[in-house]
Amino acid sequence: VLRSARGADDPGPDPQDLLDCAVAMIRSANKFPDSKKRDRGSVLYRELGDPWRSYPAFHIAGTNGKGSISSYLSHILCHAGHKVGWYTSPYLERFNERVRVLDGAQDLARYDGDQTFGEIPDGDIARLMDKIGEAARIIAAREGVASTQFDMMTALAFLWFQEQACDVVVLETGMGGRLDSTNVIEKPLASLIGALGFDHMERLGNSMREIAAEKAGIIKEGCPVFAYAPEDALLSLSDASEVRQVIDRRCHALLAPLTFLGYHDFDLLSYDWSGQEFQTKKDGRLYRTRLLGPYQPVYALMAGEAVLSSGMADQDAVRRGIADCVWPARMEILAQDPLILLDGAHNVQAGLGLREALGKLACDIPVVFVIGLLKDKEHKEMLKALFLDPPYTVTDVIATEPPDARRFAAEKLIEELVSVLPDPKLIRMIDLPDISQAMAEAIGRARRKGAMICVCGSLYLAGVVRPLVREGFYK
Repeated sequence: VLRSARGADDPGPDPQDLLDCAVAMIRSANKFPDSKKRDRGSVLYRELGDPWRSYPAFHIAGTNGKGSISSYLSHILCHAGHKVGWYTSPYLERFNERVRVLDGAQDLARYDGDQTFGEIPDGDIARLMDKIGEAARIIAAREGVASTQFDMMTALAFLWFQEQACDVVVLETGMGGRLDSTNVIEKPLASLIGALGFDHMERLGNSMREIAAEKAGIIKEGCPVFAYAPEDALLSLSDASEVRQVIDRRCHALLAPLTFLGYHDFDLLSYDWSGQEFQTKKDGRLYRTRLLGPYQPVYALMAGEAVLSSGMADQDAVRRGIADCVWPARMEILAQDPLILLDGAHNVQAGLGLREALGKLACDIPVVFVIGLLKDKEHKEMLKALFLDPPYTVTDVIATEPPDARRFAAEKLIEELVSVLPDPKLIRMIDLPDISQAMAEAIGRARRKGAMICVCGSLYLAGVVRPLVREGFYK
């Protein structure tokens, strides 16, 4: 869904008329590159005048945590008074979410109250995509280089941030790192690598060594690196060791200062539905975050250390940015009656993180799950992570289907769940492919049983559930 982010006093041209051609142009491009040419995106950006050279940037990769890290960075930088360009992937509800500009703490406050605020307007998407499409046609004819969908979307972000005269940009990779469309940044203020796990293996490799090497491709000569301690990423000991070796060696070869951050860097002081408070072991500083994932203090510290190392914020801005940070669909509480927790967890490591959080938070509250998965994910292992001897009581599982061609059939999901449970009769299960029906059924069951609802398995699913609950369809 694409819709205008303009205010009522400036409606602009009809959004659909403006966007039809832009959307068609993006979708007509290949989703993935037809070769492994690293300079594929840079050829397009060069034709557009290399807009990415107009501002400094923080660059983020990782299997899990990229969005959270980017949100902490953006919140901290806004509290430091900067005009921030913020590029994320994928979007939940609107394409415009990918490209956002927030100017200082005042804009940040408006964003926290209205998460459409700061998005690139529809008319500017259409205008800039005309320019990008022409550049893509020129380089395809001249050099035989076919731009991908993500190349074009990244070019859109680069141009918009240049036009808006951003002080600094927070740049999230789409997939991997080494060959990613964003990886033209030559001297990032810092490279940040979130928790690594097994995802997108058809593109990034089947071993953790291969995956880590792709992510470590964003590391640049002499530029500081802040990485999630692999021992805390819910990997096997051997996989964690491989991640550490790959990142260590890459940083050593490029003389890039490296800091690993993990659970050993802080003490957790409190943890409940309102958030968590923690204290750093290095200097005893106290922080509070509203984000519920047990790994969130690590991501917060990574962002804080990266910004402090760049000199673009002081300690007070770091504290306020961490405290104010929001990030949709990552253990997000959508409603209270019944309590609805939405998490975009869609791989095994994220599922294990959700399991840990529910084990601490649910206590004696039973849980009704609404889950929808994609066929190309490790769905069986994900189901084991959430439902095999969990530290919480599961009363019901309602299988549904994300709005994507790769959706895993709800009926098959139930069959697979039955196959992994030692006693499937203890949980009531039903398949309802329609998400609205699945949510209505979950709410009815939760209210009858005094239970909470956990919705998880896919960001595509999250993108449908958020507006459903926000618009109060179940009241």
